[in-house]
Amino acid sequence: MSTTEIHVEDTGRGERRPGGGYQSPEGELAKKGKFELYSWLFMRVSGLLLIFMALYHLVWWNLMIGVEHLSAEVVLARWNNPLWRLFNIGLASFALLHGLNGARYSVEDYVRNPKTRHIVKMVLYTVVGLTLAWGVFALLTFDFTRGLRS
Repeated sequence: MSTTEIHVEDTGRGERRPGGGYQSPEGELAKKGKFELYSWLFMRVSGLLLIFMALYHLVWWNLMIGVEHLSAEVVLARWNNPLWRLFNIGLASFALLHGLNGARYSVEDYVRNPKTRHIVKMVLYTVVGLTLAWGVFALLTFDFTRGLRS
């Protein structure tokens, strides 16, 4: 009776899970602390908040205001209210951070080389961070009184 040896490439990522992805290697989970737990919890909470915020946004703009009445003046008048600006900052923040976390999961699962994984994650964090900062800055500093003059 012969035994067949299967060569398993050591990628530093742990063993392959039956449903896809990789099991964290021993000690890796302890090293990360509770970050993965909080990340998982954030995905659930932000996903639920995103559903309600996006539905409210769609219903408000499409059914309450009506597509035929949408104009720059209507949007600027709405954004003149600080609560609407806060709502839009929250919507953009949850959407970007929820997407970032999902992309991070995919990078963890499918980019095998640790150095490449690190570089891809840094690029991802930079792009999302700059996009979020730019959006929040625009919403907080836009002069709504000047928006209609030009």
